[in-house]
Amino acid sequence: PRLDFFRGAGMFIILYAHIPQNTWADWIPARFGFSDAADLFVFCSGMASALAFGRIFTDYSWFFGAARILHRIWQVYWAHVGSFLVTLGVFISAESWLGVSHYFGPDSSLAYLASEPRRALLDFLTLTWAPPYFDILPMYIVILAMIPIVMALARVHAGLVAVFVLVLWSAANFLGWNFTGDRVAGWGWYFNPFAWQLVFFTGFAFMRGWLPTPPRDRRLMWAAVF
Repeated sequence: PRLDFFRGAGMFIILYAHIPQNTWADWIPARFGFSDAADLFVFCSGMASALAFGRIFTDYSWFFGAARILHRIWQVYWAHVGSFLVTLGVFISAESWLGVSHYFGPDSSLAYLASEPRRALLDFLTLTWAPPYFDILPMYIVILAMIPIVMALARVHAGLVAVFVLVLWSAANFLGWNFTGDRVAGWGWYFNPFAWQLVFFTGFAFMRGWLPTPPRDRRLMWAAVF
């Protein structure tokens, strides 16, 4: 229940942060620290994934756990496709009913789709085109695909998980590893899974017991507040 609460709180904060001219956006966590609601949500998702999938690997088998991950990836993929098609339908309807025309203009984020619809849709389905705000679920798909690798490494030693995660994070930040977000514009995914997996697997490691949980000390809590 606490995970669900904080994931829900994170979603509300993300909503407030994306509403233009909204004074509540001045009070989001990102204004007071080094992380924001996106970090909170990904961290809690890692914890939730450890609860949902980690035990399958240990109680049954690695192969059964990997199959469960593949099934979840399949579900998330089609949620990604469906949500984009619904949003696309809303934009097209808005242009028709409201008389606006900026959604598919040459400077819009959907210009690639407007200019080359066949190629853009194929790239979208193969995750080689990630429209702005639509690389969140693809990021989650890639990170989910890393869970079987992490669980296999953890069977040898938990330290190997840390090495794997830190090497990927370093490659993303110092070598520019990322997936193609738009081959025409030349940018990658905004939510680079090779970087964000560090936040995800930190939460995952806490729930699996690979990292010791912080002590329940109110002085530390108040130190974090201030």
